[in-house]
Amino acid sequence: MLEQTFVRMGVIARLRRSPLGPHLDHFATSLHHQGYPSSSIQRFLGAAEKFAGWLQGQGYSVYEMDEDLVRDYLSGLTRYRGGNLPKAAQGLSHLVRFLQQQGLTRPRLDGLFISPIDQWVSAYDAHLDQVAGLAPNTRQSYRHLVRCFITDGFGTEPPDWSALTAATITTFVSQEASMRRGTGRKQPAVAIRSFLRFLVFRGEIRPGLEAAALSPPQWKYASLPSRLTTEEVERMLIVYQDESAISLRNRAILFLLARLGLRAQDVVSLCLEDIDWADGRFDLRPGKTRRARNLPLPHDVGQAIVAYLQRGRPQSASRQVFLQSRAPYRSLTGASVWGIVRQAFKRAGLIVPPGVGSHIFRHTLASQMVNHGASFKDVADVLGHRSIETTGIYAKLELDALAAVALPWGGDAL
Repeated sequence: MLEQTFVRMGVIARLRRSPLGPHLDHFATSLHHQGYPSSSIQRFLGAAEKFAGWLQGQGYSVYEMDEDLVRDYLSGLTRYRGGNLPKAAQGLSHLVRFLQQQGLTRPRLDGLFISPIDQWVSAYDAHLDQVAGLAPNTRQSYRHLVRCFITDGFGTEPPDWSALTAATITTFVSQEASMRRGTGRKQPAVAIRSFLRFLVFRGEIRPGLEAAALSPPQWKYASLPSRLTTEEVERMLIVYQDESAISLRNRAILFLLARLGLRAQDVVSLCLEDIDWADGRFDLRPGKTRRARNLPLPHDVGQAIVAYLQRGRPQSASRQVFLQSRAPYRSLTGASVWGIVRQAFKRAGLIVPPGVGSHIFRHTLASQMVNHGASFKDVADVLGHRSIETTGIYAKLELDALAAVALPWGGDAL
């Protein structure tokens, strides 16, 4: 495979002489089967060669490489001005995963030590996954805050939970909340309170101490949520009009957001088998609220998805509907969906309100449904809310709409 990837025989000979030489042909073949172009495979092999040389210089065998050694290696590389890592860092996670799948790696003796912080964070993450059933993105943000909380209180020493005080908890949560905006100010309190409940469950602290993780005041009904007008929605739905694969995909995603009010994660996790073409409906999987639900398949949404599936979606073994436009054609992320929405705002000549993401379509759809006479129960069923109170936050009416149905004042003027 190296002969099909490189032109210069000297480069091929050098790679074969490297510590990874016996495995680079198979590694290149694996990358090719995943859909990577030759230019990417060349960069990945060059990075693998440099990494193998660094390992030998540190006294390790290439068969001992793992994620920890990769992190050590990356920490010593000079980043570009924009913060991006150089070419010498590209593709190393693929290399480690390939060697592990081939059964070629063995654990390092010094890699068996796990720091006290890592032990607690790992145990907490397992609890979030297996007991609480939280989504991966939520677990990741909780892990970050909990790691900061432990480090702030105990440094690198094993945590002495008996020394934990309410004042320490309150101070940390307040400091973290002060660096955030909007609803994000609540996340430190939620994450730390969750971790403290985990410690109570483990018998490490007394019950009640978790109450010290106070959420900052959040006035849910103080302002109206940002939403789009009907005209603005339609302007955004026509910004991707060309027949390129990216435009076909982005147009289908915008239709799902605008017509059904899906969360970004609902769009990302939508699979081919979730669309019932015969009955004209979506069978959405359990998401944020862990509730499966069925939604109708509007005609224009179906047309947009069919156009993407027939003329834009790359060939892939993945069952998820929406994929990246470049090899190896992985599924999108929630951040990818927001990037598509942001670009649509720009193309439509609209200003993105501060702190607003793809959820603006959910606010818009909820308000439209209520203004057309739908009950909050109907809106909750479409948006997948477990609580009518949550629907009330999404579907707050504008003051003009409330004034239209308000009864006139019957008393004397003050």
